Amino acid sequence: MNINPHGDASHCRTVLLVDDEKMVLEVGKAILQRLGHQVVTALSGEEAIEQFNQYREFIGCVVLDLTMPGMDGKATFTALRELSPHLPIILASGLSVDQVMSQFESDSPASVIQKPYQIADLSAKIEAVFTKDA
Repeated sequence: MNINPHGDASHCRTVLLVDDEKMVLEVGKAILQRLGHQVVTALSGEEAIEQFNQYREFIGCVVLDLTMPGMDGKATFTALRELSPHLPIILASGLSVDQVMSQFESDSPASVIQKPYQIADLSAKIEAVFTKDA
């Protein structure tokens, strides 16, 4: 992974993309890069924590699959929140937004995106996260 620490923050923001399906990671990464973001990927919750720890100073947002074997999305969400309480996390799921949000109590995700991703929807949700912090 080659992160450019001198990239223009308004045009090049790093997203940690987490999904246990390699094809989803590849497509998601291509979409995010086309939208001007740098991307760090992880195939599991455990790998997501490792990648976050390695690139935490660059990562501005996480797109996290809710349903994964092993350390699932909810456990990964909790672990990431412990490492960085204000990190914007967008949960990706085939479930409805209400079904996803009902799994979280006081500490809810920044947003929920339906899978499979639609380019415009993914772009809008990530842009909303980054502009909220600007």
